[in-house]
Amino acid sequence: MIDKIILRGAQFHGKHGVSPEERIVGGRIIVDVEMEYDLTRAGLSDDIADTISYADVFKSVRHLVEDTESLLLEALARKITDALFEKFPVDAVTVNVRKQPPPIRGVVESAGVEIRRTRKPG
Repeated sequence: MIDKIILRGAQFHGKHGVSPEERIVGGRIIVDVEMEYDLTRAGLSDDIADTISYADVFKSVRHLVEDTESLLLEALARKITDALFEKFPVDAVTVNVRKQPPPIRGVVESAGVEIRRTRKPG
């Protein structure tokens, strides 16, 4: 069984994109995070000290989306994943980053990327 801490639909205003306009004006960036982490101890103890606070995860993601700039969502997703591995003892992280609406001609609800990384041994 794989336990997960999940943050879905976190919305921010970020200045990420290939076009200069996107990096000046910015737009809505939505982030989903799934972190694989053994929740057995927290389930038994009912103690926040035995888990990872999703509020802390939100703060980490918010900082990267709102206070940094990337040309590509792929780069932003990598920054988020790297930061989560650095700050939390998770086994694997899946990050989905999307723009809503994307800056393309046509009717599209959102466009984005999803990456999954596992912690490297050592």
